Amino acid sequence: MTTGIRQSIYVLQQEYAKGNTKPLEDVLYAWRGIQRLDPREWNSFFALGGLHGEPFLLRRAVDRLPPEDTYAYWGGYCNHGNILFPTWHRAYLYCMEKALQTIVPGVMLPFWDETDDYSLHQGVPAIFTQPTVDLPSYGLMGIPNPLRSFTLPISVSDNYWGDQNANADEAHPYYKRAGYTTVRYPLSGLVGNFGDSELTYAHNQKYPDQNTNDTLLNNNIMAWLNGPEPTVPPPPEGANLYASYRGCLFAPNYTVFSNTTSAAAWNADIPPHQPMVVALEEPHNDLHLAVGGFDAPQIAPGGTGLVSGSNGDMGENNTSSFDPIFFFHHCNIDRMFWLWQKLHGQTTTLEVSDDMTDYPGTSSNDLQGPTPGVPPGAQLTLDGTALKPFKSPLTSKPYVSTDCVDIENQLGYTYGPGSFDDLSLNDQARAAAVKPGFSAKKLMVRGIDRALFQGSFLLTAHATVASDGGKTKEYYLGYHSVLSRYSVSNCANCRTHLEVIAHFSLKNMPEDEVDRAIFTVKVHHRGSVLPAGLKTVLKIRG
Repeated sequence: MTTGIRQSIYVLQQEYAKGNTKPLEDVLYAWRGIQRLDPREWNSFFALGGLHGEPFLLRRAVDRLPPEDTYAYWGGYCNHGNILFPTWHRAYLYCMEKALQTIVPGVMLPFWDETDDYSLHQGVPAIFTQPTVDLPSYGLMGIPNPLRSFTLPISVSDNYWGDQNANADEAHPYYKRAGYTTVRYPLSGLVGNFGDSELTYAHNQKYPDQNTNDTLLNNNIMAWLNGPEPTVPPPPEGANLYASYRGCLFAPNYTVFSNTTSAAAWNADIPPHQPMVVALEEPHNDLHLAVGGFDAPQIAPGGTGLVSGSNGDMGENNTSSFDPIFFFHHCNIDRMFWLWQKLHGQTTTLEVSDDMTDYPGTSSNDLQGPTPGVPPGAQLTLDGTALKPFKSPLTSKPYVSTDCVDIENQLGYTYGPGSFDDLSLNDQARAAAVKPGFSAKKLMVRGIDRALFQGSFLLTAHATVASDGGKTKEYYLGYHSVLSRYSVSNCANCRTHLEVIAHFSLKNMPEDEVDRAIFTVKVHHRGSVLPAGLKTVLKIRG
């Protein structure tokens, strides 16, 4: 039975401006409350934020948590790149919401509707960037905004390789001391060792004005959402974050909808004339990189974007959940999950069909390595694999995915109005249509090794076609985001899945130009643009 409604944070912001301040005040007061709790308490923001990634030695910070798993590496509880991605994060948000309700009973976690008109045309809702807030109902005026950032009360480090030299910064490549405050684009928060800290200090000195920084962040978000400025020839439909969100709702089954590993395998297997699927995890990754410090994908192969060298916390799996905006982003991801369920008639049951039981993304060898508490290579199931460390408050047993399918009747919440509410499956045909004379083929890119890069990175694909008159025509084919960890090569479990596989539609290219085209893939990584590498395989399918 539904007991609460999660509303758009922008709607609450508008209501506040009209004088109905209490709904947004309650949210802000609850967030302030959990951030002020002892970091060793389960309901504290530090403890809950630390469930996703850092701190990897979580037992030292939160005594009530079970010990980490004993495999070669433990990288937090989060599930990425497998069928548990939507349900694990749904349980995570539910746990966060219950913590907020210990401060303000009945308060609900709002969602950032990242594809509404406001975000498309203005960027991040102002409540995430304004430095102070007024809570007149609570007698608090001009207090630091708890949604803007979070200051670590305890140092975190990924000392997971048995290195006992606790005083050597170089032994902790993602070490962040107590007192560190999370940052977003265009700032950098890379402070793992002396060299990184020096570079970060020099970078951040260039951006001392927070109003200017907020403008740069908003411009970057809008650029990601809307795609490149109009060009000739135009970029393909789907080469922006808005279209990725929309496209994921058309995924034909839960397996490929749920994660990038399964979607990549599906796109490699389907006949060329069938439209590519977009996994929910894809726009999720994009938004992480957009807020966390990656420029919007550029048209020119060597484009440098708006700002080079920004490395915000949202851009890395290890620390993203310490930025409060993480939970409002993931609340929107959960809303998209619910929209997909309603669109496909799966609000009460989900399934991984029998013919996809052994499909990529259905075992514990996913993009981050073996799932916490699950041996490497084990089969994941919706009714048997625990969503650690979350437990049902009714039974005290670990949640499994089937406990989190029906948000209204099992978890007691639903969503207020938002973008894509009126989407229907009839819209899919128009989105997938290829104009006469244009190509239905796809460019498949594989062989890029994640271990070569520290942290997240971005691929862009381009095509160059020479004409008879000596002129060339440039096509921007799209982008592919890789949300990763700071150190993959030293992560034993990450090494089980290092290959990046991406697909790009060629539907904006005339068929007769595809065979004559030279295709280029670039890797955009921490402000630099690199060739994809000699081992990269580019293959035209169809």
